[in-house]
Amino acid sequence: ELLARSRAEIPADAARFGFVAAKQQEAEKLLENAISLLESRPQAEAWNHPRGIFYQRAGMDTAGKVVAVFPGQGSQYLNMGREIALNFPPLREAYAQMDAHFITEGSPPLSQVVFPIPAFDEERRQAQSATLRATDYAQAGIGTFSLGLYKILVQAGFQADFTAGHSFGELSALWAGDVLDDAGFLTLVKARGKAMSPPEGQELSDTGTMLAVKGDLAKIEEAVAAWDEVLIANQNSPSQVVLAGPTPAIENARRVLGDQGFKVTPLPVSAAFHTPLVAHASEPFAAAVAAVPFHEARIPVYSNTTGDPYPSEEREAQELLGQHILHPVIFKSQIEHIYAAGGRVFVEIGPRRIVTNLVDAILGDRPHLALPLNASRQKSSDRQLRTAVVQLKVAGVPLGDIDPYQVAS
Repeated sequence: ELLARSRAEIPADAARFGFVAAKQQEAEKLLENAISLLESRPQAEAWNHPRGIFYQRAGMDTAGKVVAVFPGQGSQYLNMGREIALNFPPLREAYAQMDAHFITEGSPPLSQVVFPIPAFDEERRQAQSATLRATDYAQAGIGTFSLGLYKILVQAGFQADFTAGHSFGELSALWAGDVLDDAGFLTLVKARGKAMSPPEGQELSDTGTMLAVKGDLAKIEEAVAAWDEVLIANQNSPSQVVLAGPTPAIENARRVLGDQGFKVTPLPVSAAFHTPLVAHASEPFAAAVAAVPFHEARIPVYSNTTGDPYPSEEREAQELLGQHILHPVIFKSQIEHIYAAGGRVFVEIGPRRIVTNLVDAILGDRPHLALPLNASRQKSSDRQLRTAVVQLKVAGVPLGDIDPYQVAS
């Protein structure tokens, strides 16, 4: 009875709380916790319990405010979405579609790389991670996971009012905004990864790497100005940029900036994206983009390159995406422009919570909600998805049954 009633539509002005429980005993315990909090804090507007209970006195007005944001390369991890793939057909179907692209060209299918045979020694695990880190597989894995997650949400009634992506995630955003259909999206995901792989005969040459740096931006920019080979590839937030360049130069930057007190984090990528070191990828990717039909966006899709919505004219949109690989990612400006246009609820659709953290850093104390669907690499992806959906429902985002596939009890 409780399960059936929990699926009913909640009136916008009604108080609501929600949680995820695997067993009746767990549900009983969480209900007891919720009742205690409701009795002790009757005037509270909202609260979250560490056990995963979420409460609001009333739902937010989310009409025209929902933003679907998609992560880029570096967010991938082994077995991402494993439990969702087991329980939700849309994600399995997405992996099967992308597998076909790899099999056609004689490569191991994506699913075998994302979900490898379990390794029982660290050397083997590191080798499996390195295979997934290769651009061809990393981008395909992230894009496929994002596609499957988004289809699951949409099936439950999710409606985004804006879309945006970080770096590679811009392709996912274009697909979610209906600029690309499924076939065009998967084709370009594969084409982008292939184009950005080292040219034939240069597999052992240095294609560079990337480094996230957090701290005073003016001081970071001053340090970078002294290095000829290091560029700011991503303007991520008011306190974070990503540097890119040849591997020795980035390693030097890591040491110098680390010694100066900046927080430096090497990124798990296979090249210095958005720099001349991947110039070899621009022409073949632009050619692939020009060959795929573009449609007028159903909702605004914001660009990393300009910070503004994609142009409605097909050729202009194709040219903008075709040059995307070479231009810096101005993510901070992008999010600021979406916020100015009314975006308030940012849902990260893909692996981890990298984009969620950036949105929170950019918007600071301004009213907003930023929520990942798959924050942790260690926890069940299925449970994380259900918990995020509960949070969205409690916040006021209209959503129906997320899981029509469950076995009736």
